[in-house]
Amino acid sequence: MNLARMIEQNAMRIPKNPAVINETVHWSWREFNLKVNQFANALSRLGVGKNDRVAMYLPNSPEYLVVYFAIAKLGATAVPFNIMFKSSEITYIINNSRAKVLVAAAAEAALNVEPIRSQLSTLEHVILVGEYELEDTLTYTGLLAGGSEEFTALECAEDDVVTILYTSGTTGQPKGAMLTHANFYRNAELNGSYTLHINDQDIFLTGTPFCHIFFVLAVLGPMFKGAATVTMPRFFPDKALELISKYKVTHFAGVPTMYIYMLQTYKADPEKYDLSSWRFAQAAGAAMPAEYIGQIERAFQIGYCECYGSTETSSTCTYGRLGHGKAGSIGLPAEMWEIKIVDEDNQEVPVGEIGEITVKGPGVFKGYWDMPEATAAAFSGEWFHTGDLGREDEDGYLYIVDRKKDMLICGGYNIYPREIEEVLYAHPAVLEAAVVGIQDAAKGEIPKAYITLKPNAGEVSPEDIIAYCKERMAAYKVPRVVEFLNEFPKNASGKILKRSLRELEAEIRPTA
Repeated sequence: MNLARMIEQNAMRIPKNPAVINETVHWSWREFNLKVNQFANALSRLGVGKNDRVAMYLPNSPEYLVVYFAIAKLGATAVPFNIMFKSSEITYIINNSRAKVLVAAAAEAALNVEPIRSQLSTLEHVILVGEYELEDTLTYTGLLAGGSEEFTALECAEDDVVTILYTSGTTGQPKGAMLTHANFYRNAELNGSYTLHINDQDIFLTGTPFCHIFFVLAVLGPMFKGAATVTMPRFFPDKALELISKYKVTHFAGVPTMYIYMLQTYKADPEKYDLSSWRFAQAAGAAMPAEYIGQIERAFQIGYCECYGSTETSSTCTYGRLGHGKAGSIGLPAEMWEIKIVDEDNQEVPVGEIGEITVKGPGVFKGYWDMPEATAAAFSGEWFHTGDLGREDEDGYLYIVDRKKDMLICGGYNIYPREIEEVLYAHPAVLEAAVVGIQDAAKGEIPKAYITLKPNAGEVSPEDIIAYCKERMAAYKVPRVVEFLNEFPKNASGKILKRSLRELEAEIRPTA
C-alpha cells in the first residue's frame, strides 16, 4: 500500500484530465505525476528514505502537493505545519519530529527559519520554494529540473506512518499524531465515494490549510475520485467566490467562519459572481450555527453537508447525508465507523443523554509521536476518546453539545456554551459569537459572551444582548457579561480560539 498510488492510478486512467489548478498552473494528472516523480527522485538523491521525516513549511499551492506526494512515494513521513508559524513553533516541531529535510517557502524561511537554523540539529537540508536565496540551501526548481520522471511508489505496510500532524496544543506542548497510509487512504475513499458526492469531472476548492486534517477530505477525497484541485494560498471570502466563478468549481469545503464571511460578501454584491457551477458545500472543524445553514443553501443554491472528525480520526467519522440531514446534527456514523457516547465511567449512555463521543474506525491514528502515555490515555481498548460531548437522537443522528473542557458549571448547573451561541447567532445583529466561563465567587463560573457584529448593525448594547437571551433560555444559562470585539482570535483554519479568550480573561481577572 502507498497513499500516492492514487496519483499513479489517475495518471494511467485519466491522464489528460485536470489535476491541479491555480492562476499560473493547469496540470493534467499525467503532468502532476511526473512532477511528483521528479521530486521523489530529488529527495532520494539527498538521502531521504523510508520512515525519514520531511518537514513542510508551505502555503496551499501546487508545489505543496508535489512535495507531499513525493514524500509519500518514498515511504517517508511528511511533517506539515502552518505557514503562519513563527520560530519557536517551528523549532519545536522540527526538533520533536527529528526531521531530516525541510521544504519551505523562501520568504518565510528567511524570516523564521534562518535565525534558528543552528538550533535544528537533525536538519540536513533546507529546500526553498520561491524567489529568494539563502546561504547553504537548495532550491525546489533546481532539484525538480534534475530529477528523473520515472519513479514508482514504494510498497509500504498499512500501518507505516505517512504524516505526522501536530495538534494545536491547547494543553501543554503540541502532540504529533501519527497517521498511516491506511488511515489516509481509507478515509480518502470514504470522503470521495460517500461524503462529497464527487466524480472525476468535478473541481474542488477549499479555504482550509493543506497542513490541517481537512486535507484528507478536501484534497485526498477528491483526488481519490480523480477530481481536480484548485489551490488558494490563503482564504479570503471574495477570492474564494472569484475562484469558484472563474474555474467553475463544483465543490467547496471550509469551516463555518468561512461560509459566514462568504455569505456576507456575496450578499453585498451578488452580481459580481457566477456561482452556477457550484453544487455542494461541506463544513467541519466547528459547529455551524443552525441559523446560517438555510441561508447558505438558499443564497448559493447548493447542497450542504456537515461532517465531524478530528486529526486523530483522519477527518470524517460522521457526516450528514445530502438531502436527509437534520439542522444542527453532525449526521450519522460514516461507513466502517462505530460511534459510542459514554459517561465518566465509560458506560454507554441512554439515547438523548449527553456523554463523551468515542469512536472506532479505519481512520483512527496510530498514536502520538514519542508520547506513549498520552496515547494510552486517549484510548479505551480500540475506542478513541474525542473529548467532545454529544448526544444521539431516536433516529441515530448525532449532535455535538460542546468540547468536554468547554463545559462550565454555574451554581451546580451544567452549561454548554454552544447552546448559548446558537441563540446568539439568531440575533439579527450578531455575526460571530463565542461563550466561555469566567470565575465567579458565588457561582464558581458564569457564562460570558464575546460577539462581533454584522456591518451596519446599528447600536447594540450588552444589555440588549442579555435581554434577548433572557427571553429565549433558562435564566442560569444567560450570559452575565457581554463584550464586543472587532474580530476574534482564530487558528489558521478560521476556527475561533476559545483558549485565547480564556487567556485574555485570566489577564483581566487573575486567579487569587
